[in-house]
Amino acid sequence: MLRHHQPSPREDLHRLIDSWEESLDARDVLPYRTLLEEFFFHAELRYHDYLQFRGDGSLYGRLLDIMQQLGEVRLQKAFLEITAALTFIDRSQMLSLHRDAFRRVIAPWIQSGSLSAAQMLSPGYDTRLLSVLKSFSLFSITESFGFGDFLHVNDLSGVRRPRILGEDRSAVAPLIGRLSPKSKGIIVLEDFVGTGTQATGVLLELVSNLPKSKRILFVPLIILEEGVQNLRTRLRAHGITIRPVLVIPQSACLQESPSKGEPNEYSRLRSLVKSTARRVMAPLDDLDDCPSCAFGYKGSGALVVTYYNTPNNTLPLIHHRAPNWIPLFRRVHHSKDGLG
Repeated sequence: MLRHHQPSPREDLHRLIDSWEESLDARDVLPYRTLLEEFFFHAELRYHDYLQFRGDGSLYGRLLDIMQQLGEVRLQKAFLEITAALTFIDRSQMLSLHRDAFRRVIAPWIQSGSLSAAQMLSPGYDTRLLSVLKSFSLFSITESFGFGDFLHVNDLSGVRRPRILGEDRSAVAPLIGRLSPKSKGIIVLEDFVGTGTQATGVLLELVSNLPKSKRILFVPLIILEEGVQNLRTRLRAHGITIRPVLVIPQSACLQESPSKGEPNEYSRLRSLVKSTARRVMAPLDDLDDCPSCAFGYKGSGALVVTYYNTPNNTLPLIHHRAPNWIPLFRRVHHSKDGLG
């Protein structure tokens, strides 16, 4: 007995794209099949790193579900364009950011005035650098920063045990009170920072509890340009050095109002965000931490996904599960996965 072939989500997606091309408008010259193939390529190579909600089915199935939920061809096309605009940070890339944070940012900062140019070029430099690092205390603001990966990828052993400051400002003073008098200062790392609002409050609390002689360095691995500007404006007078590893430019964020230098297609994508807002932001259940803005936390408009979770600054249509919406990269909603 012959069995009928059941088409796979990939095949159905190809058929959908083919139907667009059959009725292609002369003004619509976007290579949708190429965009779909790029999505398949990244899905197989990198997107499978995504840790959350692995039981939600394949990425191909979720993309097909989204297309079916959208219904209208113009909205389907816009969503496929959004997938091409995503910045997905896989595990390998995150480890590279950890390495870059130490070699390019932290090392020059801690050795300023501590190591001479001759010492930097001589044998045993790494040992001397590690010795200098041991005179600083390492912190993160949230639990999501991977100190295990940071220490391992940079071959750091014997440094002071890293600690978490937490987002509760009242918990900062007791932590700082236990610092060694020999500590030259503090290095605060964080994996993702959005607008910088939460980070600013914690860092100001840090300053108010530290002697002025202590140096402070804040190193976000990934930060929105808006966050850099906010942090530097509010912390400039407090002696905190802010040195991010990767800055997501304002023009790469899809916000409600157009940004200078943003891609031309963002006007179409903005229309998609607005037209799906009510459906996407509907609460899934009583425990749902529902987004308050269709353009992400405080309207950030980020298009960033990291392999371990999606920031709340990213468009909810990418990460929020609603009764009538299945997202590509469903986010675990809690307060310990990066700073909005």
